[in-house]
Amino acid sequence: MNFFGHAVVAGWADERPRHLLGSMLPDFEGMLGIRLVEVRDPQMRSGIELHHRTDEAFHRTESFLAFCAHALDELTLRGVRRGTARAVAHIGSELFLDGWLTRDHTHVDNYLDALAVEADGALIWEDEGHAFSALHRRLAIWGAPRDYMDPAFVLARLSDTLRRRPALELLEEHSSSVEAFLPSLRERVENGAAELLVELRNALGFKH
Repeated sequence: MNFFGHAVVAGWADERPRHLLGSMLPDFEGMLGIRLVEVRDPQMRSGIELHHRTDEAFHRTESFLAFCAHALDELTLRGVRRGTARAVAHIGSELFLDGWLTRDHTHVDNYLDALAVEADGALIWEDEGHAFSALHRRLAIWGAPRDYMDPAFVLARLSDTLRRRPALELLEEHSSSVEAFLPSLRERVENGAAELLVELRNALGFKH
């Protein structure tokens, strides 16, 4: 699950902005490649704990596994190498889910409130917080990640993300095949998103 989705799920337990921000921190840490040394805020720590529980449950839901299996089969049939196809299936499904979740204005408002939290003193970063501050500002300016509904934007994000992993990198000769497939993956995720969230709620023990 991607950072916006984590904020949505965190809101099932506690809608306070600091908790929601905490739920996104592990993803921000991965995006930055900089270690978060210490978290001094208890609400943020609770959000981080829920993040890890959520990822474990999310990746086991039947709906998510079905998205990934279908995408892997389709992409390999189109000639995309298996490692890349698996990565596109996994990450692409998560990004399209984030896009679908932005349609709910409550989710968006809660997310923006979380981004407005002043985290100085609560988070101790390996680089003294410089990279996180820059990311925080960029995300606040970007607003709700509605661009994740756009297959072209998702393709660009996939290309950037996978470029760091040579074994998974989206090769130029496979880019057109992935581009042609992404709209159908978006449709499949959007059609199955509600059921996936029910599965995830049940797995985490949250009431509907």
